[in-house]
Amino acid sequence: MRNPIGVLRREQQVRARLKAPRERLAGGRRRWIRSSMDWLVSEFGREVLLRPIALPGELIPPAYDGGLAAAEELCARVSERMDLRSGQCALTFGLVADGVRRPAYRGVVKESSGRWVRGAERNEIQLAPALAADPVALVAIFAHEAGHELLLGGGRISFAHRPDHESLTDLLTVFYGLGIFTANAAYERRPRPNGRGKQPLARGYLRESALSEALAYYALLRGERRPDWDRHLDPPVRRVMRNQLAVLTK
Repeated sequence: MRNPIGVLRREQQVRARLKAPRERLAGGRRRWIRSSMDWLVSEFGREVLLRPIALPGELIPPAYDGGLAAAEELCARVSERMDLRSGQCALTFGLVADGVRRPAYRGVVKESSGRWVRGAERNEIQLAPALAADPVALVAIFAHEAGHELLLGGGRISFAHRPDHESLTDLLTVFYGLGIFTANAAYERRPRPNGRGKQPLARGYLRESALSEALAYYALLRGERRPDWDRHLDPPVRRVMRNQLAVLTK
C-alpha cells in the first residue's frame, strides 16, 4: 500500500522544482523582468512593444492540420512577426527529442524540442517533428529559437556576457507579443516511467509565475490596465497576471 504522506511530499517537491527558475536572475525575478524588458524596448524599439498581441485564433490558421507543411507555414508567420528576413534561418523538423536539456556551447543552443545552431553561411533552427501536432507549443518553441537568432545571431548579446540569455530569450517572446503562447505552453504532461498517469514537465526557462509577471509588466508598458487579451491565458497565469498588474497600476 502506498504511503499517502510520501506521495504528497513527492508531489510537493515536483511542484517546487517546476516553479523554480532554471537560471539565476540578477537582482531577483521582478527587478530582472523590469530591467530586461526595458532593455528590450531600448534595443528593438517601442514600436515593436505596441504592436497588437498575437492571439491563438488569429495566428494559427483555422485549417491547421498538424502536418509539417502547415507547421512550416506557421513558423513563417512567427518569423515575419519577429522581423526575421525570409530565409534568414534554415528550418528543419528532424530533431530527435530525448527530453534531456544540455548547456549551450560553440554557437549551439540545445533544447529537447528545439535547437538554434550557428552556421557558416546562415544559422539554422531545428525542431522536433512532434511539435507540428501542437501549434501552441510549436509557436512558443520556434519563437524562442528565433529569439536566439535575434539576440545571439544578431550579436546583441553573447554567451559569456549574458549568462541569463535563455531567460532573456523567453522574455523576448513576450516583448514581441507572443507571450500567450509561451505562457500557455510552459508545461507539458508526459506519461510517467511507471505507467501510472502523467507527470508535468516544464518547458522553457521562465516559469508560469515569472511569465505572469512579465505579461503584467508588458501590459503596463503598453498602457493597458485591463487588457482583454488575457482571457486567452490559462487560468493560473491569468490570475497571477491580473493580480500583479493591479499592483503595478496603483
